[in-house]
Amino acid sequence: MSAFKIMWLIVMFDLPTTSKKDRKRYRWLFNYLDKEGYIRLQYSVYGKVFNSLQSANYGKKRLKDFLKINIKKGNVRMFLMTDAQFGKMEIVVGEQSSQEEIVQQLLFDF
Repeated sequence: MSAFKIMWLIVMFDLPTTSKKDRKRYRWLFNYLDKEGYIRLQYSVYGKVFNSLQSANYGKKRLKDFLKINIKKGNVRMFLMTDAQFGKMEIVVGEQSSQEEIVQQLLFDF
């Protein structure tokens, strides 16, 4: 599979956690991302691999539908990038998470 067809959907969010209700909504988003197979790249930055642009757009739509219903405050951003672009990302401080390493190994097995 081409590194230019495999897509990453990156989700970045900053949600308020001052009230009990805010923390509950934060957990909803965290649990949704976990259930949908997103991996944590950094604190409040998650990514998921899709095998095509069409499936990535469908994943984006599903996430937007979830956010529209469940998240009312805060800031959530998302963008798509190819696996080739993702592979060029530099980690300036720290190292890849264990989940990232597993996903990269799975992609090389294709």
